[in-house]
Amino acid sequence: MDHLAPFRIPFVGLKPGKHEFQMEVDASFFDSFPFSEISKAQGMVNVILDKLGNGLDCHVNFQGLCQLPCDRCLSDLELPLTFQERLIVQLGGQTDLENDIWTLGPELHELNLAQPVFEWIHLCLPFRRVHPDLEACDPTMVDHLAQSSRKDEKGTDDGNDAIDPRWNALKDLK
Repeated sequence: MDHLAPFRIPFVGLKPGKHEFQMEVDASFFDSFPFSEISKAQGMVNVILDKLGNGLDCHVNFQGLCQLPCDRCLSDLELPLTFQERLIVQLGGQTDLENDIWTLGPELHELNLAQPVFEWIHLCLPFRRVHPDLEACDPTMVDHLAQSSRKDEKGTDDGNDAIDPRWNALKDLK
């Protein structure tokens, strides 16, 4: 089954004006992309497509939740995600999907929003993904991190605390 089929909008038969589309984003959506950071997610994409004379104006809104590992304790963390994006598409000429304004050639009869939605979702992920409260983190991992930081403050016990003699010569330069 093609899980990305709902993200392809056939625009050839549409009359000029606004048209609304809804697409569901779930784990099967992200399974279709091999290098996705997200494996579990649930959300809804709402698209308002305004068909103009020689172009399309797409307003894309997303609201959903994704499950990612916490950067602090590695347990699962549920993050709310939302974004609003706009995609402008002109019809005719040669197909070009690399610029801010897409150009669809005469050979294309549908607008595929799967890749841009995938990229927009990943772009709205926060840089630091941690539980809002330290109490929500895995207590064994938090204890392990606390012990490691205490060892780093005291210094390591491996006996390599001696300074290399080549660096000692630099101390005499003043």
